[in-house]
Amino acid sequence: MPLLPRTGMEVDGFTLGERLHTGVFATIWEVTHPDHALPMVMKVPTILDGDDGPTIVGFEVEQMIAPRLAGPHVAHVIATGGFESLPYIVTERIAGESLLALFGKAPLPLSDLIETGARMVAAVHDLHGQGVIHLDLKPANFMQRPTGEMVIIDYGLSRHDELPDLLAEEFAI
Repeated sequence: MPLLPRTGMEVDGFTLGERLHTGVFATIWEVTHPDHALPMVMKVPTILDGDDGPTIVGFEVEQMIAPRLAGPHVAHVIATGGFESLPYIVTERIAGESLLALFGKAPLPLSDLIETGARMVAAVHDLHGQGVIHLDLKPANFMQRPTGEMVIIDYGLSRHDELPDLLAEEFAI
């Protein structure tokens, strides 16, 4: 049975700090590690009863795809952990909020919307160039680096050209 994450818990040298986000399928934790100075986050799936098939498979998909990706439009993966104790993915922490926060500032000037859209398209184009179709593009899954590049997060529903489609295989009707 996987452990439940909590502040102060240590997993493979990573110490969990503040819980930054609680979603339906996962929690996001601030983490530190003595070998890594950069700001990091740990994503931990929310497995309700140990038999939450879609959550488990979606997290396995993300663990397969995210480490294969590179470039400014993805969060750099630092480590992953298996289901024997606490499944996780540790990535660099992207400063700021998702684009969902931008909706609270509406209406925006047309020029800002065009620029934002162009940066989003560049990120999606880069992802497609790496053989990945995201399948869950929404404002909450776009972060913006301080340098302006959009970063796409959350690959649990994604497909990679070179990997098996675990969700389709597991849940085919």
